[in-house]
Amino acid sequence: MRTFAIVNRKGGVGKTTTAVNLAYVLATSCQQRVLLVDADGQANATQILPKGEYAGLGALLRGYVMCYDELTVHTDVEGLDMIPAAEDLWALDLEAAGGDRNRVYRAIRDMREAMEEDDAYDVMIIDCPPNLSAACVSAILASDAVIIPVLSDACSATGVGELIDQIASMRSLHPGLRVSGILINQWHRSPVVEDSVAYLREESLAPVYDTVIRRTDKVPESSWARVAVQEYSPWCSAARDYRAWVAELLVKEGMINE
Repeated sequence: MRTFAIVNRKGGVGKTTTAVNLAYVLATSCQQRVLLVDADGQANATQILPKGEYAGLGALLRGYVMCYDELTVHTDVEGLDMIPAAEDLWALDLEAAGGDRNRVYRAIRDMREAMEEDDAYDVMIIDCPPNLSAACVSAILASDAVIIPVLSDACSATGVGELIDQIASMRSLHPGLRVSGILINQWHRSPVVEDSVAYLREESLAPVYDTVIRRTDKVPESSWARVAVQEYSPWCSAARDYRAWVAELLVKEGMINE
């Protein structure tokens, strides 16, 4: 089972949109069995589910639930299941500081191993919070690779290097961990955007995907509608770009042949 963590310490760069649309395309266009995990206390990815009460990822990280099938929720998209988040993730760092932090760090990896034994899913995608919280570290340590969404601005471009260094520091715990690539979001034609993209492609310590995701109002509209932009407006520029990016990702990750 391939596992990807969607990570950036900066908020508002499109992590949740990337995670949701990656999961949607893999489940619908690629017929993969996909598990989307919401590891962010803001629970934005969880909004694709009907409103209700769910045990959520916090129950796993605290050790209250030991079986993944007690946490997974079916979505309206065939082939796409989810482990939702709730606000209780915000308190996890304080709890972990006074308890067994290593158990929290191992929790998602241990869940992944159980799912692999059961052949439950083909791909797991984890939407991470905008900080290196205990939940985020647990997600990264359970993953094959990290995907870093960024905006094409100076703050995003210059902050990526430090994030890559922090991910590299986790290789003492997970030697195979790597950055799959940097995904440029909300691209539009302007000199400052093109300069930022050029900077990332020339100076970044990690590969930058060839595909960029263009800016469109359909993305925030889809979040209000509580669905992936793939479903809300499948032929808008961002939806088409996400499909092209997933195709690129699958080839670069060796999941399909060119």
